[in-house]
Amino acid sequence: MPRQHQSGFTLVELMIAVAVMAILAMLAVPSFTTYLEKSRVRGAADDVLNLVAQARQAGVKQDRDVSLAITGLGDTWCIGANQALDPAVGSLAPAALACDCTVATACLVDAQRLVMGSSQHEGVSLTSPSATLTFDGRMGIRSDASTANADASSFDLTSQNGRFVLTVEVSPLGQATVCSKAGNILGYPKC
Repeated sequence: MPRQHQSGFTLVELMIAVAVMAILAMLAVPSFTTYLEKSRVRGAADDVLNLVAQARQAGVKQDRDVSLAITGLGDTWCIGANQALDPAVGSLAPAALACDCTVATACLVDAQRLVMGSSQHEGVSLTSPSATLTFDGRMGIRSDASTANADASSFDLTSQNGRFVLTVEVSPLGQATVCSKAGNILGYPKC
């Protein structure tokens, strides 16, 4: 009786294919971890930029000063914005008080909680020489004591292994920009 030809892979061919796939996967892991680190830092910087813009915009919209406060540094941090209270009839508007973003009922702007922090951005640490920034409610410009000091008006966001650092700088006019202090992250200029 003639034998029929069966198609398929031999065990040796299958083992060679698995070995090649394992080698390719091992070569891809460092690139993937670098990509994840960049993505985490980029996401945190974009969220800080968005928070600053929202705080400034809400302050101008409501004609109330808004304070932006940093609580904690390093791996456990949060940034929250707090709007000044409505003034009493016939009085000037009070100053915006710094908020503690670890308190669930604090940090309200336009009747909404405006907070972000390390719990949303694991593996990203924050350093900042300034504890608070304040935006004027009439024009959205900065009105805090550190307005003229560019170094005290920035947030450094660092990846877990420290290879990538993005800096969010807030100008005296209240506009926030992002630049790359360490590492090359596409889309951000060098500081």
